[in-house]
Amino acid sequence: MDQRRADTSINPVSLYGEFTVTGNRKARCAVSLTEKDLIVQRLLLAPVGRNKVVLSLKDCVGCRAYREGDNADPAAYLAVYFYPLKRRWMSSGMSRQRAEQCFRLASLQDPCANLEEAEKWARALSSGLSTWLPLSNDNELQRASMSVLSRPSRMMLLMNPQSGKGQALTLYNNHIQRMLNEAGVTHTLVITERQNHARELVKEADLSQWDALVIMSGDGLLFEVINGLLERPDWEEAIRTPLGILPSGSGNALAASIHHYSG
Repeated sequence: MDQRRADTSINPVSLYGEFTVTGNRKARCAVSLTEKDLIVQRLLLAPVGRNKVVLSLKDCVGCRAYREGDNADPAAYLAVYFYPLKRRWMSSGMSRQRAEQCFRLASLQDPCANLEEAEKWARALSSGLSTWLPLSNDNELQRASMSVLSRPSRMMLLMNPQSGKGQALTLYNNHIQRMLNEAGVTHTLVITERQNHARELVKEADLSQWDALVIMSGDGLLFEVINGLLERPDWEEAIRTPLGILPSGSGNALAASIHHYSG
């Protein structure tokens, strides 16, 4: 996680609150939201710098406000999901690793009021996320990527379960499904059953139901989807559908190139 010192004179605080940390009601923290960061300051006697974490909103994929099933507990909760870049263990490379911040809001005895406060924070955070463009070395690419897909979005996820070492479904169940839910992306999983299955599906699909088509496979399934789009009567409009690829094949050169050139 990014532990830079926040300059609130440049990035004024839009929301401030004092909450406890989920799982430890004795650990209180002051939480500040700026245009760029979520700042979490543990309220302890130790020096300030050791207890403060600055979480960049450009690493945040989503958040949610909720109450748990215990009717006797008036608290509401705010969960915020980050995927910051971290150095890989025993490696010089970097990868994004999940980090969840979850706060307990219980300043009032009214559970509805606590939930309303948590929802206010969730709305403010979601609004802040929409101002961040995907990391890219190309400003035109940034503007184009944001102009075609917004949140909330609906996505068709096409998966070849035999791709790579046959681990695509395991990757989906263990990682991808959770990430999409955290980001608030509604999606339908379609598992292909044979060669050219995706090509036939995309050729006949009602694309008005989807904001994007995402392929979870190696490079081959993406080519099927592109060919299916080009074989449609409305191909000139259909080919403008945003496409994504989640690498799970033995050959993921295209996904690697896209990630590299988009930053």
